[in-house]
Parts: sequence; structure tokens; C-alpha cells
Amino acid sequence: MKTFSISMISLIAMTGLAFAQAKPADPKAGAATATAGAKAGAGGTGTAAGAKVDPKAGAAGATPAKMEMPKPPPEIAATVKAMGKTKNCTGQGMGPDMQMADMKGTVSHKADFDGWFIRQNINMTVGKGKAAFKMKMESLMTYDVKAAKWKAMGVSNDGGTMVGTADMKDGKYEFIGEMTNFMGTAQFKDHGDMTDPKAIKFWGEMSMDKGKTWTKVYEQTCK
Repeated sequence: MKTFSISMISLIAMTGLAFAQAKPADPKAGAATATAGAKAGAGGTGTAAGAKVDPKAGAAGATPAKMEMPKPPPEIAATVKAMGKTKNCTGQGMGPDMQMADMKGTVSHKADFDGWFIRQNINMTVGKGKAAFKMKMESLMTYDVKAAKWKAMGVSNDGGTMVGTADMKDGKYEFIGEMTNFMGTAQFKDHGDMTDPKAIKFWGEMSMDKGKTWTKVYEQTCK
């Protein structure tokens, strides 16, 4: 089961490099070389003092170190393709007055940072007329193969951040996390049904009392 997460974590992560280890040198071979060198210095056979040594000739049996750069997990490209570039969304969202109002806008996705991240941009208008306000959010997410989790960082134009994880299976997901903005810190749940790619549905709810009660904050359909 894969998971998806929105988290304000460091953008810089060490992905690790694969190095081929050199074979250990034979101690007997080292002793033989030392003996030959001693003989040469004493006028015996071997490399004469002052003779040029071929720099290309390495230690016998040694394997040069090999570095391989990591490649983005295939889950990232597959997810970008499944999400589509841009979708138009309509529904309802909670305004500053804590009341639900009509909402519409777009959600777009694209691969970024050489295919390692998915950049998501959300632009919504909640409400109408003078009461309308613009909601913007941007996030970067990547897939951690070892942890089998999606990890990301997200920010919004109200100074908000969100941290959490969500289980994803068979086109559906259940997200739970923590969000912080000008109102303070709250728990947040997000629910999605992507079984119909022509009409993806989402709705979210939050709790200001550590999960005791939950209030719906938005619901939308994206096509």
C-alpha cells in the first residue's frame, strides 16, 4: 500500500550513491612486491631506481570505484500521467466567516527537479462578489521507495502549511494530518475518489479540538 504525504520537510535529502567496492589486495602479493623492491635497490632484478612507472598500471587485481547516480522512482512519472496536467474543479469551500460558499478553480501537476518531484498548483476562488477570496497552494511531493510513502512540502497564501500521510488504494485515498495557518493548528482529513478519471471527487474536514469533533471545510469535483 502506497502512501501519500504533505509535509514541510527539508528540500535537501541525501539519496545515496552506489559504489563498487575494490577487491582486497592479496597480502602475499604485497610481500612479494616489497621483496622485489628490496632486491632492486640492492642491485638485483626488479625496477631500477629512478625508472619511470606507468601511472595507468594500478595495483594488481584492483577494481576502480564506480559511481552510479540514482534515478527517480517510476511511481512519480506514473502518478503525474494519471493526475493529468490541469483539471477544472467546482464545489464548495469554507470562507473566512466559517460559512460554506461556492468554489471553483484549477489544479495542475507536472514533473519537476529532473523527474524527482511532482509540483502541484491549486488556484481557487471561494465565494462571490466582495466576499470572494483567492486561495492558492503549491506543493512538491516525491515517492520514498524504501519507506513506501509519498513525501512533500506544501504552502498556501494564508501562511499555512500541512503535514500528514494518506493511504491510497484502488483509486481511493484517506489522508489525515496537521495544518497550521493564521487560525492556529488543526487536524485535517482529506478524502478522495479517483475511480472515475472524468469526475474526480474530493472532500475535506478539520478538527480544532484534537479530533473530538470534525467540520467539513470543502467538497469539489474535478474534471
